[in-house]
Amino acid sequence: MARSRREMYYVDGSTVRKRTWSEAYPEERPYAPERPRRQPVRRSVTYRRAAVKAEKSLAFDLRYTLLLTAMFAIMIASCIVMLFVQGEVNNRERRITSLQQQIQTINADNAAFENNLNGMYSLEDIYKIAVGELGMVYSQNGQVIYYDGQMDDYVKQYSDIPGEK
Repeated sequence: MARSRREMYYVDGSTVRKRTWSEAYPEERPYAPERPRRQPVRRSVTYRRAAVKAEKSLAFDLRYTLLLTAMFAIMIASCIVMLFVQGEVNNRERRITSLQQQIQTINADNAAFENNLNGMYSLEDIYKIAVGELGMVYSQNGQVIYYDGQMDDYVKQYSDIPGEK
């Protein structure tokens, strides 16, 4: 006698009453005959071939292993090259920084020397040395000759400049 869950409980008003143990779970269970076991299905030859191919495709064969090894070697080599190039870039950046500091130091020294030279002689001192020691004189009117050159870079003088006629 198979009873469903609905038959075990029933509602009477607003309360639910439970049946006794013997009523809820009777010791007698209905007999269910065992199902006959199925015979294994014989698979076709094409299915067996497909299964063998699938099994072989999952295994590591020599070609796949060599390809995987070659790719791994290429990856390791490119990592090593990248690290080497990164080291070279860092070295060059340090060298550039060092050279920039040297340039700043030299520019500061040049500016100090220029200020020192500018303060060393005044224009009056230069005039006294030029006229007194070197014998230079100011130019007179008509002594300055203007010349139009064909090139702006420099002028080469092959002979004396002709005087006034």
